[in-house]
Parts: sequence; structure tokens; C-alpha cells
Amino acid sequence: MRRHEGDEPDRGDERPIPSEAGSRRGISVAQVLAVIAVILMVIFAIANFEPVPVNFLLFSTTARVFTVIVVSALLGFVIGYYVGRPRRADRKLLRDFRQRKD
Repeated sequence: MRRHEGDEPDRGDERPIPSEAGSRRGISVAQVLAVIAVILMVIFAIANFEPVPVNFLLFSTTARVFTVIVVSALLGFVIGYYVGRPRRADRKLLRDFRQRKD
């Protein structure tokens, strides 16, 4: 069957229009903030490059100040993630609630 210019297109022929946000180009605010954070981290690493003594419960060692701070921040993030994470039952209730809402 041949279509003419005035005919309506079949519903199967319609394609979704891509969202405007997905097709946006350029540098985002998050990218600018990430670059600034990396620059600050490099400056901080250069300024705090000297080794310092680090005392653990069972042993002592030396490490650079920057390394100690980064490892401490990562450990804090991991611990905070697991402590602040909802329990399995709570996650299931939340997932069920979201499914019913849709």
C-alpha cells in the first residue's frame, strides 16, 4: 500500500522523539565542578607530600599525609554507605511501593 502526502502515518511508523536533555551538548556544571575538585586535589597532594608516622593498633608505619586522608575518606564513605543503607526488608517495601505507584 502506498502512502500519499495527505495521509496520516501508521501508528507503527512513529518513532519516539529524543529528549532535549539527552541531546544537549557542551560542558555541564557537574563537569566543571569535577575539574575544579581534581585541581584542588592535585594542589592538596603536592602541598601534603611529606611522610608522617601512622599508628595502628598493632603496628606503626609511615605514609604520606595525602594518602592517609584519602584512605580515611574512602573508609568513611564505605562505612557510611553500609550504615546508612536501608535494610533488605525496607528496600523491598520501598520497591513494592514504587511499583504500585506506577
